[in-house]
Amino acid sequence: MNRTTTVTQRENAHPAHAHRLNSWSLVPFGAALVYLIVFMPYAAGYADFRLTISHWLKIQWAQPTWQHGALAPCIAAFLVWRRRGKLSALKLAPSLSGLMLIVLSLLMFWVGYRGNFYYVGYAGLQLLAAAVVLWLWGWEHFKLVSFAWFILGFAWPYVFLEDTLAFQLRYFMVSATSWLLNLTGIATLQEGTSLISAATEQRAQGAWFSLSVDGPCSGMRSLFALMMVSALYGYFRQRTFWRRSLMFALSLPLAVLANMARILILIVASIFFGQNFAVGHGEDYTSNFHLLAGIAVFLVGLLGLKAAEAALNRRFGSEAPLPLIEP
Repeated sequence: MNRTTTVTQRENAHPAHAHRLNSWSLVPFGAALVYLIVFMPYAAGYADFRLTISHWLKIQWAQPTWQHGALAPCIAAFLVWRRRGKLSALKLAPSLSGLMLIVLSLLMFWVGYRGNFYYVGYAGLQLLAAAVVLWLWGWEHFKLVSFAWFILGFAWPYVFLEDTLAFQLRYFMVSATSWLLNLTGIATLQEGTSLISAATEQRAQGAWFSLSVDGPCSGMRSLFALMMVSALYGYFRQRTFWRRSLMFALSLPLAVLANMARILILIVASIFFGQNFAVGHGEDYTSNFHLLAGIAVFLVGLLGLKAAEAALNRRFGSEAPLPLIEP
C-alpha cells in the first residue's frame, strides 16, 4: 500500500480533516483575490487614471440604487456558513473543470483590464469564486453553495442599466399610473415622464399636481434590492426550484407596482395637502413626506411576495420553510 492510497483512505475516513487541508489551499487564492480587488488599479471609466475594483465598488455602493450591494457578500458568507455541517460531511471530489474555469476567469479579468471595462472584471471575479470551489472541493460542494454564489452576484453595480432599463421602467410606470388615475376619475395628462392634473372648469391645468418622475423614481432604486429580497424570500420560504424561480421573477412587476403606489401616494397627498407638503420644491427641497413615501415601495414589495406565497400554497400545497440556521 503506497503513501497516496493511505492518505486517500485517511481523508475518506475523516472528511472534516480533508476539508481543513483543502481549506488551507484557499490562502494563496485569498491573497491573490485581495490583490486583484483592493490593490490592483483596474479601470478608469471616463476618468484619467485607473481605480481599483474596491474603489469602484465603494463609489457605487454609496449610491441609493446600489447600496444593497454592500450587504450581498455578507449575506453570501452567511448562506455558506449555515450549510457548514452538510459541507463538511461531503467527500472531496475536486474537478479539473474548476481549474479550466479559473484560467477562463483570469483571462476575462485580464481582458477587462486591457479594455478598461470593469464589468468584465466583475464577471471574471464572479466566475473565479465558483471555479475555486469546483477545483478544491467539487460539484457537490458547489451545489450546496450555489445559491450563496448567486446572491454574491448582487454585489456588483450594473450601472449601465440606468441608461436603458431605467427609462423603460419609468415610462411604463408613468403611463400605467396616468391610465389608472384617469380610470378613477382624476383627469391626468402625461407629458413624457411627467404627470399633470388636467384643466377643468373649476381649476387650471396643474393646479392639483404637477409631478415629474425623474430617474431616481424610475424603480431602479428598488428593483435590484427587491430582486435580492425576493430571491432570499423564495429560497427560505419555498423548497422547489420552480417556486423559488417564480418568486424571484415577481420582483420586476412588484418593483413597478411598488413605485406606482409611491407615485399615487404623492399625488393624493398633493391633492389634499398641496404639492409643497407632498413633494417639496423640485431639486431645491424634498419634503419629509416625499422621503417617507419611499417606505411604501418595500411594504408593497413584501406584501406582494407574501400574497404570492399564499397563492402558491393554496394552489399547490404548502412547503415547509427552511430554518434560518441548519441543524
